Amino acid sequence: MPETGERSAGGTAAVSDGRASSRAPLAAGLTVVVLALGLLAWAKYLPYSVKVPHVLDTHSLGASILTGDGAVGQGASLAAGWHFTVAYLSSVWQALVAGLVLAAAVQALLPATWLQRALGRSGGTRGGIRGALWSVLTLMCSCCAAPVAVGLRRLRANLPATVGFWLGNPALNPVVLVLCLAVLPWPWAVLRLAAGLAVVAAGITAARWEERRTLVLVDRPVADDVLDRPVVTGGLPVRFTKALAALTTRLLPEFLVIVFVLGAFRSVLFPLDAAVPGVAVLAVSLAIAGLLLPVPTGGEVAVVAAGLAAGMPVPAAAVLLVTLPMLSLPSVLMVRSVVPRRVLERTAGAALGVGLLAAAVAPVLA
Repeated sequence: MPETGERSAGGTAAVSDGRASSRAPLAAGLTVVVLALGLLAWAKYLPYSVKVPHVLDTHSLGASILTGDGAVGQGASLAAGWHFTVAYLSSVWQALVAGLVLAAAVQALLPATWLQRALGRSGGTRGGIRGALWSVLTLMCSCCAAPVAVGLRRLRANLPATVGFWLGNPALNPVVLVLCLAVLPWPWAVLRLAAGLAVVAAGITAARWEERRTLVLVDRPVADDVLDRPVVTGGLPVRFTKALAALTTRLLPEFLVIVFVLGAFRSVLFPLDAAVPGVAVLAVSLAIAGLLLPVPTGGEVAVVAAGLAAGMPVPAAAVLLVTLPMLSLPSVLMVRSVVPRRVLERTAGAALGVGLLAAAVAPVLA
């Protein structure tokens, strides 16, 4: 009888341990969900609840980040780089912190099965659409969405979904469309939405092609081929801290340097005050520059509004409306470790083409 009692006690302990282990993923997943909602409310939802009514009332987004400090026409300089970096970070620091923390939480705490259910297990076009739809909720710029995209891939999210999420944040942001309607004539909002959908579709298609190519060549999922995932051990707090430290030390220094350098050479990249031989040349040069420089969420709308008021040609304004938010050199560099180079090149090429197409049709819409 004592032996039976011991077995019974052992069996009860085993059941208790099993229940505890089964509850751990649920607790971790709920922690990530609550953290995500809190971060987004702090960084995005609450600020927008103040900003959007103000813009709707005043029909103004304030100064353009390109010309607001008056340094853009003064030539390349360290002062111009410093002014731009301070202006940019003051606008995005909350979202950047939210992106880093959320990326670490996703990578270290979120159960992989939850992510697969949310974004799809098989990838493909459906996975890309799911990622793009989720991006509508996070409302980030490309640089702030990039750390989250890295976290998603580290947890083996499929490539199309990751690319759809990364591109969808700046391209499909509904708040930006509201701001565009409040500040510019309505055809500009239509142009912005159509261009965003085109760029996201092109990115998802490029990711899908890469996914199929890798499956054919190595007969295994693309995520297993491109990721160099660090092994993180320890309890949940330890894993989260290690993941956050790794993301911060790897992404932020390079990000800050690139932002400073691009800001220093703004007057070269965006010759808004110079005599450019022809609108076509100006549109092409601005299209390329727009894919390099990062701007805060909705910053492109302020740039276009200020440019049109100052007499900027409509094709040039249309190019900036499309290319400024979609990609930036800092965001591309942040995701380059988890998104294949071919996908990044094709997506950048598509964004450039869509921007030039917008420049061609904008005079008709305007």
